[in-house]
Amino acid sequence: MPDGGYYAKVPRSESIEAVRRALYRHSAVSDYKEITPQLYEISRIGRSAVKLYVTNVYTVGMADVQEILEENPSVTCILTVSAWNSYTGRAKEYAKSINVGLFRFYEWLGALNYDGDKLLDYIAPSERDD
Repeated sequence: MPDGGYYAKVPRSESIEAVRRALYRHSAVSDYKEITPQLYEISRIGRSAVKLYVTNVYTVGMADVQEILEENPSVTCILTVSAWNSYTGRAKEYAKSINVGLFRFYEWLGALNYDGDKLLDYIAPSERDD
């Protein structure tokens, strides 16, 4: 791997820029503060604030969720940003059980419109069983 594994967890600059653009354009977002390129405080219109952690882990597992939250205990949402990234079902359920949302990029965009269980349980329209 030419980058020495650096991007295994830290998103590429173009992915971070995509997150910034999405936050700037999202109709539910009133403002956001970039604490680091991986950590954001997001104020939302008529909804609770979100503290977002952005990662580039290819498949986020339980250990990844635990590591992220150990280093950033106030995080309420975790986003694995690249389009081909995902997470395990066990990691998703674990995060939900401790009131943390775990999302792929397109899921996160929809989830930002909700609070509470609706945020945690958000399923993108393309993934829903009709």
